[in-house]
Amino acid sequence: MARTLCNHCNFALNTCICSAITNINNKVKVIILQHPSEEKIAKNTAKLLNLCLTDCQIVKGENNDDFSILKSLPVSSTVLLYPNENAINLDDSAEQSNIKNITHLIVVDGTWKKAYKILQLTTLLNQFKTVSFKQLPKNRYAIRKAPRADSLSTLEAVAHSLFLIEQLNPAPLYNVLDELIQKQTQHMPEHVKARYLD
Repeated sequence: MARTLCNHCNFALNTCICSAITNINNKVKVIILQHPSEEKIAKNTAKLLNLCLTDCQIVKGENNDDFSILKSLPVSSTVLLYPNENAINLDDSAEQSNIKNITHLIVVDGTWKKAYKILQLTTLLNQFKTVSFKQLPKNRYAIRKAPRADSLSTLEAVAHSLFLIEQLNPAPLYNVLDELIQKQTQHMPEHVKARYLD
């Protein structure tokens, strides 16, 4: 039998997070390129961003054809959030003049393997500068295990980016994430929950 979903947040009623959602006016437009397999994952955080940020768009796909929106973005002020050797660190004070001109932030939503696949298949991304962080904030999202130590959920990565680019207060986004974690772990046996929330 299909579970009844909340009409607003689209989570199951027993994990509804509406009470924690706040509308946040972000100046930098966030474009999330989401691997199709992420959509069905209950613990996916991209949809939390879409519920909170007033200027956020999720585009599903894997390649140039799916992500044709990239052709319409301003090349000089759009950046891709991805750690590589050429990335500008958003938390580097020497880069502040570059950072304050950013108008669009592209984020790839998927496991490291799927994100890498999107990058390989979507050559349109090559036209944009990449950005990353020197110092990662503490990962708060322990309910979804990642293979790399430098992993953040999509929500955490965007919250930290917007904080560094436009001084947007990340607390309301972290509150929604905390609510999701609480709802997703509320029915776990204590010994299982302890593994996630230690």
